[in-house]
Amino acid sequence: MKALSNSNTTNTIIDYLHTFWSFAALNIVFLLTCLPVITIGSALSSLYFVVIREARGESGYLVRTYISEFKKNLKSGTSAFLLLFLAGCILLFNAAFWFFMDSIIAMLIFGIIIAACIAFFLTFLYTFPLLGRFTNSTIRTLKNAFYISITNLKITGGLLLIDSFVLCLCIFLPTVRVFMLLFGFAFVAYCKSFLFIKVFEPYENT
Repeated sequence: MKALSNSNTTNTIIDYLHTFWSFAALNIVFLLTCLPVITIGSALSSLYFVVIREARGESGYLVRTYISEFKKNLKSGTSAFLLLFLAGCILLFNAAFWFFMDSIIAMLIFGIIIAACIAFFLTFLYTFPLLGRFTNSTIRTLKNAFYISITNLKITGGLLLIDSFVLCLCIFLPTVRVFMLLFGFAFVAYCKSFLFIKVFEPYENT
């Protein structure tokens, strides 16, 4: 029994180390594929495809699967990212422009722009996990992302809480930045994937 216990402990340690290095490798490959910037959308959708599969217990090679999905998602991920990037630039420009205009109308327009910015962030939050899990047109994916974000407010709040917590740690604890570079992006995406699984479940077989 003692030998069996030692064997189980050894196997657990080996499994843990294998998982750790697999996630570290996935994180590094993810960062490398983000370097062209324009490929960030494809990188994010592929990352979420991999970590959601892992969270669901669907075994596979993380890096190999990621690279395969990255190639498949290159067109759709890039299109979605460019649309969101353009929308974000327009919103940022208009927010800055109307903020410095000294009039009641300007303040009303600024308030509308802030509401649009909130809708933008909520849409961005779900777009790439949706691209990684479902096949749809870019416009349909963006519409679905916004719809899901406002109809699942508790999960949306949880996702925002995770992102805010990680951002605060990166700002106030420099060592966390090293963790993010080595392991963190894949790990955070994996943590969030459990929430995405819950919200995507009703749509899996529709």
